[in-house]
Amino acid sequence: MNKIGVFLARMQPIHNAHLYMVTKACEECDKVVVVLGSENKKDTLRNPFTIEKRKEMLLVSLPEQYRSKISVYEIPDWSMESKVEDYKIWGRYFYYNVVSRINQKHFYLYYSDGKEMLDNWFEDTEVRQYITYKLFERNKLYEGLSATKIRDAFKNNDKEYIKLFCPKVVLNQFDYLRNYYLEVLNDPVEDYEM
Repeated sequence: MNKIGVFLARMQPIHNAHLYMVTKACEECDKVVVVLGSENKKDTLRNPFTIEKRKEMLLVSLPEQYRSKISVYEIPDWSMESKVEDYKIWGRYFYYNVVSRINQKHFYLYYSDGKEMLDNWFEDTEVRQYITYKLFERNKLYEGLSATKIRDAFKNNDKEYIKLFCPKVVLNQFDYLRNYYLEVLNDPVEDYEM
């Protein structure tokens, strides 16, 4: 059985903490699956960028020595992130999507938002026994970096923040990404659930 690492993120947009997690998984696993979430959403305040743009930026950003280890899959949202009553359903939905693609039940889940969230998804479910958590504290990774802070930097035209906390592809596309995000801010699509 291969040791497979899985990293779930929306990457709206990709930043250095995302790359840290993917690199860490590559160092510790035989194969790594990056699951890009919110595949079905774009032009919303939390999910402004298309899945194609996010995947492109991820693939360009990956260190060359790890590219052969990585597969990228998309997964759509089907409920709102804040719907607590759907957490366990989401956990099974995510788990079975991953398993159907990696063809094995066990994987290592790399995550930076804390064990509590994962426990909400998987605790007291039949799938928990197959998932090994690999946790990293977000507040210790790059000063608590988040895509929300990156989007705020676009809004504030703070190229220095982008330069400090994002891979080169984001800096190189700064004007495009900023202008796109500003358009979304002016006329956002309302977030939705399926």
